[in-house]
Amino acid sequence: WAPTAAGPLAHPWRPRGPEFPSQGMYGYIPFIWKDMVLTMAGPETWAKILLEAGISSELEAEVLNTATRREDLVLEIFGATCKVMAMPLGDALRAFGRHFVSFTLRSGNGPFLRSQGRTLPAFLENVNSIHNYMERDHPNAKFPFIESTYDPVADTLLLTYLSIRVGVSPLLLGVIEEIAARLYGLLVS
Repeated sequence: WAPTAAGPLAHPWRPRGPEFPSQGMYGYIPFIWKDMVLTMAGPETWAKILLEAGISSELEAEVLNTATRREDLVLEIFGATCKVMAMPLGDALRAFGRHFVSFTLRSGNGPFLRSQGRTLPAFLENVNSIHNYMERDHPNAKFPFIESTYDPVADTLLLTYLSIRVGVSPLLLGVIEEIAARLYGLLVS
């Protein structure tokens, strides 16, 4: 990420065009990102990330608030994480996808997730329903749309992922890998 002459932050998650005004981010993403960093590298690394991102303790509290927050602060933390941990963005997003599932299961949401389908293809068909449910609490959130087509003969799954945030498909891969492993005992590739 880097400032550009055209705008404050060039970032793959930043939607392009006037039809996507910044509404901020909702939910637990930054909170779970911090949990991932603490799990992988400890509190000293988290402190270095905040310093690298130029985020004070007051701004950290704003970022970790589960109500709407400034998206630019979240993106700064993501970029600083990649720099401090010497991790490409795709790898960080994939690790985050896996951690997101682990965090969700640790938080007591396993029964809810398991109720979304008896198989991985059935689960993936219900992901949009999960997002629709979450939209009730976060009406301005911009959730992705996922379409899955399962071919039982070839045992393959074709996914179509649509999001206003560009470049986040590695996050989806991490989520699917962890859901497959933790809920269905599957190794996906």
